[in-house]
Amino acid sequence: MSKVHCDISMSVDGFITGPDEGVESPLGDDAGRLHDWMFAEKTAADTEVLDELYARTGAILMGRRMFDVGVEPWGDPAPFERPVFVLTHEARDPMAMQGGTTYSFVTDGIEAGLQQAKAAADEKDVGIWGGANIVRQYLKAGLLDEIQIHLIPVLLGEGVRLFEGLGRERIELERTRTIETPSATHLRFTVVK
Repeated sequence: MSKVHCDISMSVDGFITGPDEGVESPLGDDAGRLHDWMFAEKTAADTEVLDELYARTGAILMGRRMFDVGVEPWGDPAPFERPVFVLTHEARDPMAMQGGTTYSFVTDGIEAGLQQAKAAADEKDVGIWGGANIVRQYLKAGLLDEIQIHLIPVLLGEGVRLFEGLGRERIELERTRTIETPSATHLRFTVVK
């Protein structure tokens, strides 16, 4: 049975971007520090984590804000190589890119987005790859099965917090895996339902 998972890099103080994030600076003043483990400082273990992520994921969900700040730097071909469903309030025709990525825009809510992503995933998992708002929506709705956090040994001080504003209801997580590398601690949790 396919799972719905979130996969995201985060600073020790809980930020997934640095301060001043926007279209001109998608990661804020972070300058890519949260993603060095994927590129500049990648080890064999980091490569295995990434390879596993791409192998298990058949379709991706993301928020409109992430799309807006990322689509230009990602370019064409986009790095996803699979269908991407962008949750938005603005209807738009699908945007096909080279290399297998097609951005489809979903205007009728998170459940509809998940239904479309599951259909496109061809029995693989659905990944919620950002931003923070969309991850929180799926988590609060009880639709997220797993969270994988790539914890980066840095304190950013400001930016976008991943788990801000979840409310008072406790959400229990069960840690199922920990992989440590010099650049990141890869933590996988199951969301207890």
